[in-house]
Amino acid sequence: MFSKTIYKHTLKANFRLWLIFTLIISVLNALIIAVFDPSTIDSMSEMVQGTPLENLLQTTTFLGMLAQTFYSIHGVILPLVFIVMTANSLIASQVDRGSMAYLLSTPTKRNTVVFTQAIYLISALIVMFTILTGVGVAAIKFFQGDMEYNLNEYVMLNVGLFLLMFATSSISFFFSCLFNLSKNSLALGAGIPLAFFFLQLMSTLDSSLENLKYVTLNALFDSTAILAGEGYVLKLLILAVVGVILYMASVKVFKEKDLPL
Repeated sequence: MFSKTIYKHTLKANFRLWLIFTLIISVLNALIIAVFDPSTIDSMSEMVQGTPLENLLQTTTFLGMLAQTFYSIHGVILPLVFIVMTANSLIASQVDRGSMAYLLSTPTKRNTVVFTQAIYLISALIVMFTILTGVGVAAIKFFQGDMEYNLNEYVMLNVGLFLLMFATSSISFFFSCLFNLSKNSLALGAGIPLAFFFLQLMSTLDSSLENLKYVTLNALFDSTAILAGEGYVLKLLILAVVGVILYMASVKVFKEKDLPL
């Protein structure tokens, strides 16, 4: 079911986009780590007191600050943009342009194409978050010196964020496989993940909207529970299961649907 030729072509075609987003995410994470100063966070907390931003700065601990900033906003929205663009280009965009018809006119089977594209997207995210974690650890050692922090908790923040993006990518990939037109693929493949992000963000900014988080997958990436060391394993497992199920459904849908060949 896996084609090395298709994988290499997909890797080459998407490498620049992947590299740009990986560099931006990693550098941004390093910059946030570099400027961390508890006294500065205390001053910012006083400035935003009584505003909707108050809930974002509830703690001045190092990992708590990262969880409430990078792992709640930047580390979510940037990979999300990469996922939406890539997932659409892997299937729906090729069907829309007609290049998929050319590929499937060869002896290559549908399930080989879609399975290989799914493997590319998943592996791209794995490598992206592996680099992000490595850069983060190096930045902590370089910029924060001997500051004490729990390495296991930091790694779990990255694992949790990866699993959230894994589940999110399965949504975008599913709709890319379901629709033959890019505009339809993007409408739901981008619309649903973006809605999840903004609903989660709104629930964080305003306590009266807290219940909104229960209609999003993003709530399953519970950074507070990870830093507390309890109550997060089942949530992360659910994200993993959702991702696996939707990727399997994507392969089945693409294999069985009518294509304009």
